[in-house]
Amino acid sequence: MKNLTTIALLLSLQFGFGQPMNRSFENANGTIKLLGQVTLDRLKSDPFDEWYQTNYVEHSLDQKTLETIDLSDSITIFMGTWCGDSRREVPRFIKMLESESFDFAKLKIVCLNSGFQNYKQAPEREERGANVHRVPTFVFHESDGTEIGRVVEEPVVSLEADTKVILDGGEYKTFYPVVADLLKKFESHSIKEVRKMIPKLLDDYREEIVNEYELNTYGYVLWTSFDLMKAEFIFELNTELFPDLAMPFQSLARFKQVMGMKKDALVSAKKGMKIDPENETLARLIAELD
Repeated sequence: MKNLTTIALLLSLQFGFGQPMNRSFENANGTIKLLGQVTLDRLKSDPFDEWYQTNYVEHSLDQKTLETIDLSDSITIFMGTWCGDSRREVPRFIKMLESESFDFAKLKIVCLNSGFQNYKQAPEREERGANVHRVPTFVFHESDGTEIGRVVEEPVVSLEADTKVILDGGEYKTFYPVVADLLKKFESHSIKEVRKMIPKLLDDYREEIVNEYELNTYGYVLWTSFDLMKAEFIFELNTELFPDLAMPFQSLARFKQVMGMKKDALVSAKKGMKIDPENETLARLIAELD
């Protein structure tokens, strides 16, 4: 019995408490960032406390709306300590939770990376399957873990108003409706089937898409997660939505170059260069491919 107890204790330590917390890394420029799961206390401490406290204090709560909110069972925040939107919105969100006496044992904060190699990823890949393409992302869950809804990057109206709509089960669209729609399509259709939808997607998305960066960011998230067929599709779709801008062609060319499709990469790069003849990045890329 003693041996069994010891084994059980070791397993609980390994699986229940083995995940590193509050890991910090120093960038080449000397700035410190947090990666992976972190505690709220760590987020409030040096060197993050300066921007945290500033944005926390400056946020005026919508008390009238808060009185009508019944917070969900659990919440996950995906953020980046390097990200201006996260620095602004996360302290405001925490202030809202504190005003509602939220049980912070039900809050999970995951800090993601910014570098290309691990773009929008955490060391333990806590973001895997969560479809995070922008930070911060606030995900509201039912008690069984089912997602109720999410606020992406910033609220449409306010954190309080957006939270109320989500938790009340109302119709809610984030600032990135095109990515949200594509996520749903990828869940229910194969990439081959989604490709057949391109004519309709172009008609639908031209009125909804925010800018050329919406799909570009999503494409890089898929790329660094090795979801390569979807990444290629997203980069290609972006060039069709923004045929007069160089940046979508630049991203597509770089992707195809890395994937070993040099001829296709060169075609895309030259299309981008035709749009923006002064683009130094495209000029270097073409030189590499010729």
